[in-house]
Amino acid sequence: MAPKKSSSKKTKASGFVIGSGRFRKISAVEGIHYSPKMKGNIAISKNKALTPEERRETIIKAYRKA
Repeated sequence: MAPKKSSSKKTKASGFVIGSGRFRKISAVEGIHYSPKMKGNIAISKNKALTPEERRETIIKAYRKA
């Protein structure tokens, strides 16, 4: 007789990543708009080809309270 598989399932954290275009559309519906400073920061990040971790660190440094 074959061994029974356990009935408990391991679940992975599920989620998805949306692109910047889709994020802008969602933000517009919510009434959120990029400031000129934010647009400049995005352009700099894209030009430097930063990794996602480096981008997050840059954003955290920019908005961290002193």
